[in-house]
Amino acid sequence: MPIYEYQCPECGEFEKEQRMSDPPLEKCPHCGKRVTRLVGGGGGFVRRGGNWVSKMASSGDSPQKAADRFMKQTVGEVAEDLSRNRKPGFH
Repeated sequence: MPIYEYQCPECGEFEKEQRMSDPPLEKCPHCGKRVTRLVGGGGGFVRRGGNWVSKMASSGDSPQKAADRFMKQTVGEVAEDLSRNRKPGFH
């Protein structure tokens, strides 16, 4: 669930975890005054599913699993570079 930032004239800035489908807050949960939702830079995105490869090892990964993950990513990068730089007649 995303976290939205709000500005209250009395309490200052605060964050609220809400669904994207939820309407923006109109009142401060602390003092009840009218709030404004701020435009934030966002925290990026989260990759989900089994098709994403990451070079970063998880704290629970075995050394072999971390090495395998790194190699899959590296081999994929090399294959992309080769396909981009392939010259006609080179096989």
